Amino acid sequence: MADTMDSYLNLLANVTILCTVAMFAAGIPSCLTIFKTGSTQNVPYLPFLMTLVNNILWFYYGILKNDSTLLVVNGIGGCLQIIYIAVYLYFALSRVKEMRQSLFAMCFMSALWFLLQNYVVEPKIIEDRLGLTASTITVLMYASPLAEIAEVIRRKNSASISLALTITSLATSTLWFLYGLLISDLYIQVPNFLGIPSCLIRLVLIYKYTGSTNQYVANLS
Repeated sequence: MADTMDSYLNLLANVTILCTVAMFAAGIPSCLTIFKTGSTQNVPYLPFLMTLVNNILWFYYGILKNDSTLLVVNGIGGCLQIIYIAVYLYFALSRVKEMRQSLFAMCFMSALWFLLQNYVVEPKIIEDRLGLTASTITVLMYASPLAEIAEVIRRKNSASISLALTITSLATSTLWFLYGLLISDLYIQVPNFLGIPSCLIRLVLIYKYTGSTNQYVANLS
């Protein structure tokens, strides 16, 4: 029985890694667009930065938990985000806003590290505090499309929602939720469980407003 569960966990971990890396690779088209146009116009910087912060937190959490799945996924994800950020900053005409956001992120990470290293003694408490922080940021990232959802409903136009990214995000959230269940980790379970409804809502909006989107594009033409 134990061997069967281990085999299932290993299979789930491998599929989760592949699916999550595919989701992180969603930034590649944006970078190619920046390369081709030589401009960062219409490409937001904050998602790259927030994802990098999230990767670093989960990577550190993976070290404390000795979880190779978390380490591999967030190691690859962090490297990709660094590349995306480097490309973005290289082509950005004005970097003031981006540098301000990056400085805030660095201050946040430094303050968190300082607090955990100097004011928390028990390793288990450090693990819990870090897990809570990482899961909170993950929830905020899943909640970030809410403004986009409201705009889609207002315009009755789903052109701004990527179907491929939404499906990948749904699969990733579901896989991480199941992985969290198998290893009994609430910090992994909760944020990914909350991410599933967000993806489902976006899929419903894509289905509902497909005709309106086509009409909107035709009118632009």
